[in-house]
Amino acid sequence: MSGGEHARVTAHGDIHAITIFPADRPVDVLDAWAALPDGVGFADAFGDVEVTLVFRPLGDLLPPGPPGGMSGAPD
Repeated sequence: MSGGEHARVTAHGDIHAITIFPADRPVDVLDAWAALPDGVGFADAFGDVEVTLVFRPLGDLLPPGPPGGMSGAPD
Protein backbone atom coordinates (compact mmCIF):
# COMPACT_ATOMS: atom_id res chain seq x y z
CA MET A 1 0.00 0.00 0.00
CA SER A 2 1.53 3.28 -1.01
CA GLY A 3 1.13 6.63 0.68
CA GLY A 4 -0.53 5.22 3.79
CA GLU A 5 -3.96 5.12 2.18
CA HIS A 6 -6.85 3.55 4.03
CA ALA A 7 -10.20 2.27 2.84
CA ARG A 8 -12.15 5.21 1.51
CA VAL A 9 -15.60 6.09 0.28
CA THR A 10 -16.15 8.01 -2.96
CA ALA A 11 -19.40 9.15 -4.53
CA HIS A 12 -20.53 9.93 -8.06
CA GLY A 13 -24.08 11.17 -7.83
CA ASP A 14 -26.09 8.55 -5.97
CA ILE A 15 -23.53 5.78 -6.60
CA HIS A 16 -21.04 5.22 -3.78
CA ALA A 17 -17.93 3.06 -3.67
CA ILE A 18 -15.58 1.79 -0.99
CA THR A 19 -12.02 1.08 -2.11
CA ILE A 20 -10.19 -1.36 0.14
CA PHE A 21 -6.40 -1.54 0.03
CA PRO A 22 -4.25 -4.61 0.86
CA ALA A 23 -2.86 -3.23 4.14
CA ASP A 24 -6.21 -2.01 5.47
CA ARG A 25 -7.13 -3.17 8.93
CA PRO A 26 -10.68 -4.32 9.63
CA VAL A 27 -11.34 -1.07 11.50
CA ASP A 28 -10.44 0.91 8.34
CA VAL A 29 -12.99 -1.05 6.33
CA LEU A 30 -15.66 -0.70 9.04
CA ASP A 31 -15.08 3.07 9.24
CA ALA A 32 -15.51 3.38 5.47
CA TRP A 33 -18.62 1.16 5.52
CA ALA A 34 -20.12 3.29 8.32
CA ALA A 35 -19.61 6.42 6.18
CA LEU A 36 -22.03 5.13 3.51
CA PRO A 37 -25.37 6.93 3.45
CA ASP A 38 -28.58 5.17 4.45
CA GLY A 39 -30.61 3.71 1.62
CA VAL A 40 -27.82 2.16 -0.44
CA GLY A 41 -27.11 -1.52 -1.01
CA PHE A 42 -24.28 -3.58 -2.43
CA ALA A 43 -24.37 -3.75 -6.22
CA ASP A 44 -20.99 -4.90 -7.57
CA ALA A 45 -17.30 -5.53 -6.82
CA PHE A 46 -14.17 -4.95 -8.87
CA GLY A 47 -10.51 -5.80 -8.36
CA ASP A 48 -8.41 -8.51 -6.85
CA VAL A 49 -5.74 -6.66 -4.82
CA GLU A 50 -7.31 -3.26 -4.33
CA VAL A 51 -11.01 -4.07 -4.18
CA THR A 52 -13.80 -1.60 -4.93
CA LEU A 53 -17.29 -2.32 -3.64
CA VAL A 54 -20.06 -0.40 -5.44
CA PHE A 55 -23.30 0.62 -3.73
CA ARG A 56 -26.45 1.95 -5.42
CA PRO A 57 -29.78 3.24 -4.08
CA LEU A 58 -31.93 0.37 -2.84
CA GLY A 59 -34.67 1.29 -5.32
CA ASP A 60 -32.22 0.58 -8.16
CA LEU A 61 -31.44 -2.87 -6.75
CA LEU A 62 -34.89 -4.23 -5.91
CA PRO A 63 -37.06 -5.61 -8.70
CA PRO A 64 -40.40 -3.84 -9.08
CA GLY A 65 -43.25 -5.49 -7.22
CA PRO A 66 -46.08 -7.23 -9.07
CA PRO A 67 -48.95 -5.01 -10.27
CA GLY A 68 -51.72 -4.41 -7.76
CA GLY A 69 -49.49 -5.13 -4.76
CA MET A 70 -50.22 -8.89 -4.84
CA SER A 71 -47.29 -10.98 -3.70
CA GLY A 72 -48.15 -14.06 -5.74
CA ALA A 73 -47.25 -16.21 -2.75
CA PRO A 74 -49.74 -18.88 -1.74
CA ASP A 75 -51.77 -18.20 1.41
